[in-house]
Amino acid sequence: MPGKDDTISVIFRSWTITHARVVSSTDRKAADYPGSGDPTGGFVNYVSRSVATSKGLAKVINGQVYLGTDNTTKISTSSQGRDSIRLEAKESFNQGLLIADIAHMPGNACGIWPAFWTFNFDEDPYGEIDIIEGVMQQPNNIVSLHTCGACTFDFSASSGTDSRTNCNLGGESRSCSDEVVTNADGCGNTGPSGSYGDKFNALGGGVYATQVLSDSVKIWFFPKASIPADLKAGNPDPSKWPAPFFNPQKSSRGCNVANFFKKNSIIINITFCGAAVDQETWNSVSTCKSKASTCNGFVAANPSAFSEAYWLFNSIKLYQ
Repeated sequence: MPGKDDTISVIFRSWTITHARVVSSTDRKAADYPGSGDPTGGFVNYVSRSVATSKGLAKVINGQVYLGTDNTTKISTSSQGRDSIRLEAKESFNQGLLIADIAHMPGNACGIWPAFWTFNFDEDPYGEIDIIEGVMQQPNNIVSLHTCGACTFDFSASSGTDSRTNCNLGGESRSCSDEVVTNADGCGNTGPSGSYGDKFNALGGGVYATQVLSDSVKIWFFPKASIPADLKAGNPDPSKWPAPFFNPQKSSRGCNVANFFKKNSIIINITFCGAAVDQETWNSVSTCKSKASTCNGFVAANPSAFSEAYWLFNSIKLYQ
């Protein structure tokens, strides 16, 4: 598939490592993200590019891009949170094949919530593709699509497990901002063993391939030892690959893919606690609850728990 082929080393120079007050080139303010400046209400302090590079949270190591969190400083629970990164691409794409070659992703840890995803910041309408997302001790990757408006899929052709068919967050307005969210999980499924966290890293990393077309969104995961030769050579041909684990088909109710999943901006972030880890969720994980009474309390007092809380990218390429 000919077209744009940019390594993350190139993309990295045109991205903004976000601060809580300036989170992208469009200068969106913390007021858009009430509280911590994090849209998910995390216990996190997204630092500026200069701070991230000076503290070693963002750096290039032998051509690989490292994006991590502070793992040395104890902080107060009354602070904004642990220093971390949130990158948002300044450019977006409508359709294409997005290839993320990842040597290491954030490992499993109490309170952690990393993600590699895309979002339409214009929200015309709301559309989100969560390519990689995990919370705390979650064993495998969970892929989700989120829309604001009717969108359902049939996942019977997908090899992933625990499928969810309804993508609609719960509203029918432009951005769902005035609607009560009744379906925060969206639609999607769970990836295979080795697709997330510690298990992914133990395999030496791997590749995620996300294909967005006018009528479909498909996602493949290839462990390092199983990356197709054409992909390695820089000439990816999805028609020669095994079936994707995320392969939703249109249901009887349908989904206008081209309408919901356009202007896709890549986002890479690591947050903590927040909406994904409320008190009930924290209490339900005994290995975490036994270490601290609250998620924020654990994250604040245990920096060394996040020594594996970093992304290490070999490349990110978009073929169009």
